[in-house]
Amino acid sequence: MCGFVGFVNLKHDLQDRREILTRMTKKLAKRGPDEENFYLAPNVNLGHRRLIIIDPKNRWSAYECKAR
Repeated sequence: MCGFVGFVNLKHDLQDRREILTRMTKKLAKRGPDEENFYLAPNVNLGHRRLIIIDPKNRWSAYECKAR
């Protein structure tokens, strides 16, 4: 299981909200205890927690989050 949190405000810069986003993301630790990632932009802040799934060939499942 995984989880996402975040906020968007097109009128205000959100870059000073990192601490709030970190706390929000940590609340999802039970949903995704294996990885934590963030996406920070002036008007969008997103946090993500991930539960790693092992595929049948005993490899970690690949997941990439890239800003475009």
